[in-house]
Amino acid sequence: MIPERADTDDILWNTAARFADETLTEGESNEGLHWRRADPRHEAAYRRLLQIAQDRALHDALATFEAPVSRRALWQRPAVWGGLGVAMAAGLSLFLLPPVIADWTTPVSVYSTRPGEVRELTLADGSHVTLNGGSRLETRLTGYRRHVALKSGEAYFDVAHDAARPFFVALSGGQVRVLGTEFNLSYLPQGVELDVYEGKVRLTGDERRYGDFTRGMRASLDKGQVKPLSGFDPQGDDWRRGWIEPDHWPLERVVQALSRQSGLTIRFADETLKQKPIVGRIRLDAPEAQLEALALVHGFTVEKQGNVLTLR
Repeated sequence: MIPERADTDDILWNTAARFADETLTEGESNEGLHWRRADPRHEAAYRRLLQIAQDRALHDALATFEAPVSRRALWQRPAVWGGLGVAMAAGLSLFLLPPVIADWTTPVSVYSTRPGEVRELTLADGSHVTLNGGSRLETRLTGYRRHVALKSGEAYFDVAHDAARPFFVALSGGQVRVLGTEFNLSYLPQGVELDVYEGKVRLTGDERRYGDFTRGMRASLDKGQVKPLSGFDPQGDDWRRGWIEPDHWPLERVVQALSRQSGLTIRFADETLKQKPIVGRIRLDAPEAQLEALALVHGFTVEKQGNVLTLR
């Protein structure tokens, strides 16, 4: 049986490759020499294979193929960094964009009261807010964030617990952060005062300085500075029940509380009266009578013209 041409070529090249191998023994090398001389095709095949085996490009390619891949080579490639950058940007977008879009698409709700008006609010998250007279509150509550801002006046917050969405109250010079608790915030002639009735409240001022306050604790925020104050009795009366209990409050603060609840305008003819310290228990629904009683003790007079009271 005569082999096909393809089979003949295979035999020729396989034999040439065997004798071109440098690892042959001396006897095998002599046999190869006889084989090469026996036919010009044998010599041509041998030289062609030897030429290919000694090709520099082939050696470089084999060296690259066999060399271990450097673990650092992958992340050092610009294309890899570019891909990672795109992936990270996409991931951050998926994480950050929904809250931002929710903020953009959720309008701010504004609640305000006139002096002498008290208003009860139930926010979308179930939190309850009581606004005192002459107050303004702005809210934006989404599925991602709960942000409100007390712009003026006074408000009592009973915040619904939500560990995934802390409740922030922005203030002049700082903010309050809670998860679920009860507290009161009031703008005073000197800064803002915080009273904590339940839970824990973080009051933050400038430069991220903050204080954590719990039930019965009181603090002030004045020009961005957080300052602890003397404690109070959370079970005592407060403005929501129509009473205040000044503990060496300046008269100016007492007058402010009376104006918020009554709607009366109360003025000081003498600026020095503002700092008189007041102690006691005062009803907010009878401002004129309460001020006249204080006047007897502290040596000033109360003059009334329409809905305006003047202290001198």
